[in-house]
Amino acid sequence: MRIKLLSNRYAQALFDLAGEFKARDKVDADLKQVGKVFAENRELRIIIANPVIDEHKKIKIIDAIFENSLHELSIKFLRLITKKGREKYIPYICEAYDAIYKEYKNILPVNLTTALKADAKVKSEITTKLKDSTKMNIELSEKVNEDIIGGFIVDFQDYQYDASIINQLNKLKKGFSENLYEIQF
Repeated sequence: MRIKLLSNRYAQALFDLAGEFKARDKVDADLKQVGKVFAENRELRIIIANPVIDEHKKIKIIDAIFENSLHELSIKFLRLITKKGREKYIPYICEAYDAIYKEYKNILPVNLTTALKADAKVKSEITTKLKDSTKMNIELSEKVNEDIIGGFIVDFQDYQYDASIINQLNKLKKGFSENLYEIQF
């Protein structure tokens, strides 16, 4: 089964169950924490994905790490995933749950790439324009990439607006590479 399909199914099931228990916000925070722990600990990912280690030991490891800090529903979900042999997909399920939760809360994650750290005014203008055009709450994450020389790139969903200087230079380069004097029929 494909990872994205599997993780979306488990995440949707957990989202629906968390809705019944009125714990969607807490479960979202828990899964962000779990995803962060898995992302930062390569050894944990290796141990959890190891098919030689039996499920009881994996559950003990998960309990030792998360039992005191997670909501009861979240820890039970992690145990269930482990019993079903799907524990290596936990990071993907965490990402899928976050996407479902953001869609539910009408939050649009937007990536802003600039050559230098953008000031608050620029971020505010971009956030306001996107909020007006999409009618969604904007969650802006900023990335600095000096290779774009100047300007900015905005990524959200399947859209990208590239107002970087390197993009403009590449367009000019492409335009000059065409022979303007050659008759093309």
